[in-house]
Amino acid sequence: MEPTSKWSVRQMKCPEGRGRAGLLVEWKVEKGRKILRSVSCDNPQLADYSRVECRWCCLEKISGKKS
Repeated sequence: MEPTSKWSVRQMKCPEGRGRAGLLVEWKVEKGRKILRSVSCDNPQLADYSRVECRWCCLEKISGKKS
């Protein structure tokens, strides 16, 4: 069976202190397990060309893994 994707939209406070962010999250479902595949962020500070960089601290919150 070919892996399938599930999508969800999450609103959360940006862990980098940049206000609220909307995240479009794609999960690949393989053998009954959800694997984080992609994340898109709509934070306006990061959407425009600027010197603001994202460290993607939200990935830890989304994936449930701690480094």
